[in-house]
Amino acid sequence: MVYYQPKRTAALVLVLVLLLTSFVFPAEAAKTYTGTVTKDRIFFRTRPSTTAGYTGRVNKGDKVEVYRIEGEFYKVKFNGKTGYVMCKFVNLPASAVKALKKTAKATVTATPKKTATPKKTATPKKATATPKKKVTATPKKTATPKPSYVTRNLNWYSSGKSLFKRNTTFIMKDVKTGKTWNCKVMYGTNHLDAEPLTKSDTAKMKAAYGGSFNYKRRPVLILYKGKVYAGSLYGEPHGDQTITNNGYNGQFCVHFAGSKTHGSDKVDADHQAAIKTALKAKW
Repeated sequence: MVYYQPKRTAALVLVLVLLLTSFVFPAEAAKTYTGTVTKDRIFFRTRPSTTAGYTGRVNKGDKVEVYRIEGEFYKVKFNGKTGYVMCKFVNLPASAVKALKKTAKATVTATPKKTATPKKTATPKKATATPKKKVTATPKKTATPKPSYVTRNLNWYSSGKSLFKRNTTFIMKDVKTGKTWNCKVMYGTNHLDAEPLTKSDTAKMKAAYGGSFNYKRRPVLILYKGKVYAGSLYGEPHGDQTITNNGYNGQFCVHFAGSKTHGSDKVDADHQAAIKTALKAKW
């Protein structure tokens, strides 16, 4: 029996092709960069949002592995856990930031430009005679009496925690100086976390402290939805912020009856003493 050489060669080539295509080459792992946290007690969040929950905190000097940029947040790995930390609280080499931004930009799909809407032609107005208006005397406004508020003692865990809604506003009054300013609710777990609404509000709050913020507890009154509550203010800026143009780098804490601190998870005696002082004050 005679075998032809061309057929044998073709069979060998087919076997080689099948062997080569059966290998799978591992993909190159995404590159990470080592960053350093620049501030204490920064939230380690579950999602890239200031309203997302957090599983812990990172502190100044902690090292985190940065995977990518998502908006104002870095996706990082710390102590074996993956989460999100705001970019402004992590120091990275300029080359690393540039590479991360380039990667993030590459993932954004191009948005088609909107077609221009043709302008409507002006319709000529018909000339009509305008009737003369009769001049009538405007009655003078009567003075509106100021509302009378009762200072209330608010228990944080029974009613206070569910009372304050995120992104709503309230007015704070410093009991000792009588100064007032507007604030915005951020969230509340062990106590209420908030921030001054504008630069003007930050200036008023700072003036109540005598020109510089500190850790001392201050008795304050909170006017929220028509009711006044006695509270204690911890005014030193710390943690996250949602308003970036108010001249206040972070948030402040407001304690009510039964509130606890984040660090110790216990009721703070100094805060409770300030609340008792505030209960004796009137709006």
